[in-house]
Amino acid sequence: MSSQLRLAVDAMGGDLGPRSVVPACIRFLQNFPEAQLKLFGPRAELQTLVHQELQRHRRRVTRRLEIVHCEQVITQECNPLQAVRHKRDSTMAMALKSVAAGNVQAAVTSGNTGALLALSRSILGNIQGVRKPALGKSVPSGTGSCYLLDLGANVDCSAEDLLQFARMGIEAQRIHTARKGVKDIKVALLNIGAEAHKGSAEIRRAAELLEADPGVNYVGFVEGHDIFTGSVDVVVCDGLMGNVAMKSAEGVIRLMGQKAFTIEKRGCFKRFFGQLAIKLLRKWRTQVEPARYNGASFVGVKGNVIKSHGGASSEAFYRAMVTAKECADADLAARVDAAMAQSGERRSMDEG
Repeated sequence: MSSQLRLAVDAMGGDLGPRSVVPACIRFLQNFPEAQLKLFGPRAELQTLVHQELQRHRRRVTRRLEIVHCEQVITQECNPLQAVRHKRDSTMAMALKSVAAGNVQAAVTSGNTGALLALSRSILGNIQGVRKPALGKSVPSGTGSCYLLDLGANVDCSAEDLLQFARMGIEAQRIHTARKGVKDIKVALLNIGAEAHKGSAEIRRAAELLEADPGVNYVGFVEGHDIFTGSVDVVVCDGLMGNVAMKSAEGVIRLMGQKAFTIEKRGCFKRFFGQLAIKLLRKWRTQVEPARYNGASFVGVKGNVIKSHGGASSEAFYRAMVTAKECADADLAARVDAAMAQSGERRSMDEG
């Protein structure tokens, strides 16, 4: 693989648009000298923001930043069908087309999730054998990280879909772990309890499929808190459960961070515990801050596509770009493609 990294960035997605994207891009180029970026959006507006941001830095990085003029933007109100039919020249679509053409190794956007999924499937296409691409991300755990999917791309999932999510999740988790071999990666299904009789008929059937698959080290059902304990490496669920679990966890972490900040500001805390405790508290807040783990991958399409939170700050969008770099360096899409070929899923779908 080439040592040069090329990313496409949708500058107009999300609540803050280029105000968070442009500073993140400049920072990314400074930290990764091998990187080149294609930034999609209104040229004049982006050039002004880039110039303003560069005034704050000594190093010049514009030779590695290409602005591609696009005026059409996908809003949060745009539904997937409208995006596919009427937004083919939008900043999001053009970034995906750049991936499809092989001009870049990954695309990053904070835009509309439904539109992104629909356009990714339309422009890039599903990997052969994949029924439903899933949205997944690595989250911190007691032993390193855990890969959670689906995070909202698919509300209704069959047992077969969950089996495919497990296979794709294993390949994604390999990027974030030093362990090698499928047997080393523990896979679990998210459920309302760990007992075998709990959950819907579909999730119990998914458990049977996972237990019967020799390529999956399935360890059973887990509950929401188990995602973060380090007991498993991949947690599989439908998009409704995954989205609720992830956003609930982020809300709790933000609340804990706010409480920690309040405690830190109290004079009695400083007097009794001193500067060392304050430094440790600040370090903890930094390590668990949700922005640090921003960036989810659409696994199952023919290309590396990274979805950032819609309300991402500059720091959060930068982290999503780092996630895109990791996926591009490991070529996650190619890994999933190879895993699907080895699983025999393509053959079974063709026969069906």
